[in-house]
Formats: sequence, C-alpha cells, structure tokens
Amino acid sequence: MKLSANLAQNIVNNSMQIIKKNINILDENGIIIASGDQGRINTFHEPSLEVIRTGKTIEVDKHQSSKIDGVLPGISLPITFGDKIIGVVGITGDPEEVRVFAQLLKNTVELMLQDAFLRQQLQVETGARDRFIHDLLKGRFEYDMDLFRLRARTLGCDIEVPRVAMVIDILKIGGVPLKEWVRGNDGRELKLESMTTDVQRRLRQLHEETSMITRVGRERFAILYIVPDDLKDEQLKKYIDCIARKLSDMLDKVFKMTVSIGIGNKANNYEEYSRSYREACLVLKITKKIWGTPSIYYWDDIGVNIILEYLPANIEEIITKTIRVLDDNLKETVRVFFDCNLSVNKAANKLFVHRNTLTYRLDRVNSLTGLDPRNFYDAMYLYLAIMLEKYNS
Repeated sequence: MKLSANLAQNIVNNSMQIIKKNINILDENGIIIASGDQGRINTFHEPSLEVIRTGKTIEVDKHQSSKIDGVLPGISLPITFGDKIIGVVGITGDPEEVRVFAQLLKNTVELMLQDAFLRQQLQVETGARDRFIHDLLKGRFEYDMDLFRLRARTLGCDIEVPRVAMVIDILKIGGVPLKEWVRGNDGRELKLESMTTDVQRRLRQLHEETSMITRVGRERFAILYIVPDDLKDEQLKKYIDCIARKLSDMLDKVFKMTVSIGIGNKANNYEEYSRSYREACLVLKITKKIWGTPSIYYWDDIGVNIILEYLPANIEEIITKTIRVLDDNLKETVRVFFDCNLSVNKAANKLFVHRNTLTYRLDRVNSLTGLDPRNFYDAMYLYLAIMLEKYNS
C-alpha cells in the first residue's frame, strides 16, 4: 500500500485529537506529506531516511536538531504495512516528553492504515459486484462465457439457480413525495445519496446469502432473489410476497421510505434473469401510470394493460380519439362499470347513483361514441381508450 497525502493528512488530524502534539507523516523518500504544521508539508526530513533504511526508531533532541537543516526535536518511527516499511510517522517535541506517546502513535497510525485499506478493498469488491449484477440484469454476458462464469465464482454469485427479480422504487420519504422531499432543502441530494447507500448496505446485510442486490439509478434498487425450484406458482407467489412485504415494512420502519415493488416472473438461470428484471421494471412503469398507489405489484397484475406500452402512436391516436367526446363524469362512470365487472347494480352502488341513472349514462356513452359499454368487444375498446388516455397523461 502506498501512502497518499489525503489519507496521511486524515490520519494526522485524527491522531492529533488523541495526542496533543504536532505529528508529521513522511513518504518512503523522507518527504513530509502530511503535518499539523502546514508549513512543513513537502519539506525533506533527513533522519527519516535512516528510519526507513534500518526500520529503527530515531530520537532527535534539541542539540542534534540545531545541526540538521529543517529538523525539529522529536521522535520518528517506521510505519509498517504487512512486512514492508511504507513511510515514517514523527511526533514533534522533546523526546523525554513525547516518548510515552511514540509507540501509541505508531500503533494508531498503522491501525488507521489497515482500516483504510480494508475499506478501500471493500469498495473495490462492492464495485466489481455491482458491475457484474448490472451485466446480469442487462443480459451482457460477454463473448467468453467461461470468463463470465469465472467472474461469478470469484464474486460468490451463483448464476445457475432460479431467481426472481424484484425492483424497488422509493416514492416517498417521511410521507413526502420524493421530488418534493429533495427540493425541500439544498442538502437533500447528498442526503438521499447517503440514505440509499445505507439502504443498499442494510439490504445486503439482511439478504446477501439469498440475493444479488444493487442500486440502479438514484432511487431504485434491483434484487435477484433465489427461490426454491420445487414451489408451485401459487406457493411461489406467497413465498415472494412474504419477502417483499418484509422489505417494504423494513424500509418504512428504518428509513421512513414508502416504496413500490415490482416483481418479475421466475427465471431459471442467468440467461433469464434479464427477462425477469425487464418484467419487474415494466410492472412498476405501468402500475405507476395507471394506479399510482405504492404497493407490491406482479406481472399478472397488469393483465391486458401491457398493451398500453407497445401500441404504435397512430393506433393510440385512433383509440383515444373515440372518448374525447366524453366528459370526465362519463369517463369515470365507464371506468367504475368496468371495475365492477360490467355489473350495473355493483357500479350504481359504488357511484352512489340509482340503477336507472347509471343506465342513462351508459346509453349516453353509446350515443356519443357508437360503442356500448355493456357489449364485451365495445367494452374492450372503451377500456383501452380510457387506460391509454390515463397512461399518456
């Protein structure tokens, strides 16, 4: 490990809070790269070269320092990392006074270096894992599948087991819609970045053994969750639903986040993971536009609404043109009628109107559009028109 000036200065600042003496850190060439005395940075310290060469502590008293240019009284000790001396740490002052701090300082600096190294390695490993998961989600397997499988084994990712993709969108924080929450304070963007980092860390702590977890975008997380291979469809949905609800409850309780979770269909191995992920993303996109209510949504929930995403623009125009003659009251009447499975009685009760009033409104829709909501095929056309208008608004 090579000492950087920024890391060294952080260590100096933290160490000086413990030891109320000036501290210098020098590189392998005897140059001061960090100090409590900013005027000494980038100056040469001759005794340090001897410390690096011999690995021994050197003390310089007031008399000795007066004979060496740029040197003050103090004690210099080797900084070791592994079995290698990578620099020198010095404490300024009369050796008789500062000797009691010397070994403590050396130990403190080396512990801080080890901690920084471990955090750096963790960041590298996390970055590599995130890039690998992103490749899986996008279906980017490279040209050499043996190399891709080697990446998986190196990172401890099993890509041959069934998984289900879950995509989590943050919609609110503390009950406030996310966009409003971010605009509420100049520092909220940085706060959101810190919070999502904490969320990812918490998710990995709870589910690392069964999941591959990464962040995709500012307020979205993706999870590839291992599922038992022997569960029937209904059992699998209950199994995943339990996990998703626990995730949603945890995010609400710990981070005050309101989320929607989109869940794709089961993927048998790495070749299908990206398909399950795309399904989960599409589920969130469609349900957000149509219903807009935070919840847990499955591929089956969107049903025929999947058509809304893929209709060509010219067909959309033809369909939505049909209902432009309807006012909002008639559109709502038709929507509720469809929600009640074309039951006049149920729809009338839900709208708090008499059955005859509802019948009049449905007749009015038929008169204006030429489509009868009580006819199955006409109802399908009207439903698409109303949903398209809402989807594109």
